[in-house]
Amino acid sequence: MPWRVARVFVVALAGALAWGAAFAQDEAAVPVSREVPLTQAVEEVELRNLSDTYWLKGSAHRALAAGLYDLSYALAVKAKALEEKGAVDFANELVIVDSLLARTQWVEARSRLAELASRERYPKQRVDLREAMIAYAEGDTEAAAESLSTIVPSSLGVGDAAWFWFLRGWVTLLEGGREDAAELFESAQNVAAGASPALGAQIGYLVFRSMLESRTASAQTIPQLQNAMLENQGREVRFLYAQQLAVLLYDSGDRDAAIELIGENLAAIPAGMARERAQFRLLAVMAAGLGRVEGRQAMSDLIAANEFPDLMSIALQQAYSQARLEDGVGGSEIRAILDRLIAREREHALLDQALYYRAVFRFLDEEYLGAEDDAAELQRRFPSSPYRRGMLALQASSAWNRYQYRKAANRLQQMRTEFIDLQRDYRLSALIADCYLRAGLQSNTREDFRNAAEAYSTALTNVATVSQGGPLFFQLVYSRLRAGQLDLALEAIDSARLRALAGSEMVWRVQWMALREMRRVNRVAEAYERAQRAVLGESEDPLLKLRLLWLTARLSAVAGDPEYTIDWVNEIEAYVASEAMAGADQDLLNKVLASSLLSLSESHFALEEPEEAVALLERLRRDYAGYESALLSYISQARYLSNVNRTVEAQQLLVSLADEYPQHRLAPVALFEAALNAEQRGQDTYLDEATKLLQRIASDYPESDIVYQARLMQADLLRRLNKFGSAEQIYYLLENEYADHRYRYLAQMSMADTLLAQAEEDPRKFDGAVSRLELLMDLPEAPLDLRVEAGYKLGQAWRSRGEALKAKQLFWLIYDQMLVEALGIRKLGNKGRYWVSRCLFGLAELAKEEGKVDEANSFYLKVIEHRLNGVDLARARLEILEAERPVPLPN
Repeated sequence: MPWRVARVFVVALAGALAWGAAFAQDEAAVPVSREVPLTQAVEEVELRNLSDTYWLKGSAHRALAAGLYDLSYALAVKAKALEEKGAVDFANELVIVDSLLARTQWVEARSRLAELASRERYPKQRVDLREAMIAYAEGDTEAAAESLSTIVPSSLGVGDAAWFWFLRGWVTLLEGGREDAAELFESAQNVAAGASPALGAQIGYLVFRSMLESRTASAQTIPQLQNAMLENQGREVRFLYAQQLAVLLYDSGDRDAAIELIGENLAAIPAGMARERAQFRLLAVMAAGLGRVEGRQAMSDLIAANEFPDLMSIALQQAYSQARLEDGVGGSEIRAILDRLIAREREHALLDQALYYRAVFRFLDEEYLGAEDDAAELQRRFPSSPYRRGMLALQASSAWNRYQYRKAANRLQQMRTEFIDLQRDYRLSALIADCYLRAGLQSNTREDFRNAAEAYSTALTNVATVSQGGPLFFQLVYSRLRAGQLDLALEAIDSARLRALAGSEMVWRVQWMALREMRRVNRVAEAYERAQRAVLGESEDPLLKLRLLWLTARLSAVAGDPEYTIDWVNEIEAYVASEAMAGADQDLLNKVLASSLLSLSESHFALEEPEEAVALLERLRRDYAGYESALLSYISQARYLSNVNRTVEAQQLLVSLADEYPQHRLAPVALFEAALNAEQRGQDTYLDEATKLLQRIASDYPESDIVYQARLMQADLLRRLNKFGSAEQIYYLLENEYADHRYRYLAQMSMADTLLAQAEEDPRKFDGAVSRLELLMDLPEAPLDLRVEAGYKLGQAWRSRGEALKAKQLFWLIYDQMLVEALGIRKLGNKGRYWVSRCLFGLAELAKEEGKVDEANSFYLKVIEHRLNGVDLARARLEILEAERPVPLPN
């Protein structure tokens, strides 16, 4: 492979964006509400937070700049796949093209350039420049000149401009204008140095190569150069011919001969030709690479001499990228060179570049802390380094990968402050917002959500299209709601500018989300009024108006206006039949109509008109079979039947839902409610029937969210049936397979109860119960009421074993902590107050058994004083004790 072809784009265009997340970064978007009903089919990327694509694109740019072409290509292609359907990011597309060019994949590169050229408003100047690059790589001077003739250099960015001036110089050189070419090359090097040291090094190398080749044409020139070397023995010009000959030998495929020639001249070059010696070492690195001893030695000697930073930079850059191109060959060698260079006592001229490359190596190897250390050291020692921007981005990305989202946000904020071109970049603001949003989701801290909302608001000031604004608008409202800023969320929804940027689909989603939050905080009447205003104010989008009508009908029922629900449903049905909805998606219309019938039936139930309600539910199942509202009608009717004690019919209806729609998410819910109906009848036969329904949930729907509750209820019912062994097995399963479940403490408590129930027959089970109760009593994260319950049951367990002192200590400890110390009775729920009362009754009973009547009385009085459960019983016990008190004998 000719050197020119292999290394034209070793640095390519210096990336302006951030390093970004590692290629293996989790693709999951920030979890936002996926339960918004009546949504249209929207591409997944439209709701994805922008961080994924932003990280990937930034990483692709930086990987390209570092010469990691396989990685830059993969990252850019992945980012392209996440774009909105039909959208095109020309900057990212050009990263793909540049990666292909660097890997000499001309066919795909040309194909992608042609595809770009077919797009509206494509960057013609930049595409033409890359056509010229291909022509240069193929040695086609005429084609390169033709492509360059259409380009105005002032229209190019700094990186592209450097390539333009270099290619102009190359064409001019081959046309015989050596002096003019030298001036153009100088311009290219100056512009490249202003872009980045890496690009400056690459352009410098290509200039060096071009000047070497300017007097040689092809492999046919090799004999002439060999003769020229012989004729000029002892003269300095001989070494120039040797360099030219080494290049031609390598390009012609005779790599060994090129390496041998370079080695001979390195041994023979006199001491006064230090730069020429460095040039030969650079050629040795290029020809041999780090996979051969000649290349490794040349690289080591060049770096150790610490002279000619331009040549050293080229060698380091080439060795670094070659390690990636050649599937890692030389990777360990370049890492060792970087380590030695950084560890030198005397600062090396390439220290900032070495720190940069090692930071990148470490980042790609997921050595995030080491990468951050190198980045911090680079910024500390070289505060004005052109690598600073990339290192800030690397630190942000490293923090992101370590789930330190606030730290990532701080680094990105620092970038935004320092670099003017980033201050109006909506993607960077969106990425900062995503960091805070993830931090909030991680810690559930309102301050993080507030910061996220402010950053989303900033991002929205710099967007101009719905594709950009829609997701940001959605997550702005989402963040406001999570921050407890409901009124600010409503203010954003009402903003005409933001609504225009969001598009009707996102407006619907945030309206629904905000109105649901208003319901949650008991602002139902206000939500209902808001929905009505939204319906009246919507005139542009018929589909949005229909969905708002549907939501208003739902809210009218919730707000306690079932009479108006009937009117709203009638309006929905009339609107669906109107010309405004003539071209609407029929499936979506059916969902609206089906759900409206469900709302209508609920309003009739609320108006105590069950016959009309049931008739509507039956119609719903008949006319809209298979729709979720139709399936919900089974549950709605079953709950009505259960409320009027027709539990057998309710159970049959629910089981029929599960039988007819076994794959639907409501099937296990229906079975659970059927089990509740069976349990409600109380007899052992029906309890057994309930356990079988619950077992069906566990067997047929192991991934359902209600499996845990089903198993827990099943075990509880087995205990009621005195099947303690079977119950114990289920509790044991729940303890082990659902160790992190939010209801895990209930299973542990029930397991303790089950073991205690069997302790008479198997004393070993007493220890298992005690250990669980002790754990629950002392577990800070367990609910307070449950900890009190565990303490009482532990005391009662010891009391049953005759350990009255242990029981008394535990009962008193519970009372003392809950009612005297800092925890306080106000933090207890009804269950906690019940178990504290049981502890006081236990203390009173133990005192009475010890003959301490006054002490027993004091505990009963504490029940009355704190108004705990059992006040009447405590008074009755006091009366009994007073009646039993011996009458004192007369003096």
